[in-house]
Amino acid sequence: MQNSSGRRIRDARERAGLSLKQLAEKVGRTAPYLSDIERGNRRGTYETVSRIADALGLKVDDIWRVA
Repeated sequence: MQNSSGRRIRDARERAGLSLKQLAEKVGRTAPYLSDIERGNRRGTYETVSRIADALGLKVDDIWRVA
């Protein structure tokens, strides 16, 4: 089940026109690892989420915000 943080990452990645593989290269993680985060199967460390946010032009708070 996808969580809201994963959905926000996926939506931002798609808006940026990046594939999972391209984002993974920017972040220094594997595409399957990022896919797990997007699908809610893995939360990801603060460091990873920070790298994702930087690569997508977001703040960590934009990803981990509480609704």
